[in-house]
Amino acid sequence: MNSFGKSAEPPFAAEGGLDAPMRRAEDPYRVLDDLMAAVEALCPAWPQRGQFSEGARMLM
Repeated sequence: MNSFGKSAEPPFAAEGGLDAPMRRAEDPYRVLDDLMAAVEALCPAWPQRGQFSEGARMLM
């Protein structure tokens, strides 16, 4: 059961979008390693953060 009638206008994004080139056949792990090397260069030490709970036991 459809409560909406057929629209007389075409969809707003019928001709929308961009042409995207095919993905290169690169090793995804090498790309991830390059990304992580860039992140490490920008932030070599992680900032301090507090503990999640006061207790010594954390249960799932």
